[in-house]
Amino acid sequence: MFSITYLEEKILTRTTFQLAVEKQADCKIIYSSGDTDEFIRFLATQQQPPDLCIISDCFHYTQLVTLIKQIKVNSRHSCILLKSDAKFIKGICFLLKNGLNGFFFTDEPLIDLKQSVRSRTKYNVTADWLKLITKNRLGEIEIRDLHYNTSPLTQKEISFIQACAKDKSYEEIAIELNKSLATIYGYRDRVFKKLQVKQRTAMVMTALKRNYIDL
Repeated sequence: MFSITYLEEKILTRTTFQLAVEKQADCKIIYSSGDTDEFIRFLATQQQPPDLCIISDCFHYTQLVTLIKQIKVNSRHSCILLKSDAKFIKGICFLLKNGLNGFFFTDEPLIDLKQSVRSRTKYNVTADWLKLITKNRLGEIEIRDLHYNTSPLTQKEISFIQACAKDKSYEEIAIELNKSLATIYGYRDRVFKKLQVKQRTAMVMTALKRNYIDL
C-alpha cells in the first residue's frame, strides 16, 4: 500500500481529494487534517512513516516552512508534496529550498502520485519555472522578496466572502455577521486588495480557487 497523509483546511476539499486519490491503485490516505499541530502529532506517533505527505498552500508560507521541517524530523523518508496553483512561484522556490520535494497544480488532472514520488519529478513545471527553481535552490531568496500568501485573510474576512458567495446584499451581510455596514465595506476593500481583484464576483471565484471558502 502507498500510504499518504494530507493537510488541507477545507473539509469538502479534503473529502473530494481523498476520493480522487484512492481511485489510484494501492493509494490510501491514512490520515487527513486541517490542523498543522494535529498533523505533526500524528506523524510523530507512527512507527512506519507515510510514503507521501501532501500539504496545501492555503496556509501562510512561514507555517509551511515550519511544517516541512517538522515532517523531515519525524518522517525522514517521506516525500513532501505541495498542492498548489503555483501562482506564487517565489514562495514555492523558498519552500523547495526548505525541504519540499515537489508540487502539482490544483487545476491539472490528478497526477500519478506513486510514479511522481518515485521518479522525483517536478510535476509538469515548465522549463522556465524549473530553471528558476533550480537557480533559487542553489542561491538565496530573501523573505522580503516573497509574495507567497504574505497577507493571509482573517477569519472575519473569510466569513464575509462566504456570505458574499450566497448572493446576499451588503446590508444583509452586515445583519448576518452582526457588524455595521461601514465595517462590511472595510472587509470588502481589504479583501479586494489582498486578493488583487476589483469586483465581488472575482473575489468569490478567487477565494474558491484558493480554497478559502467552500460552496
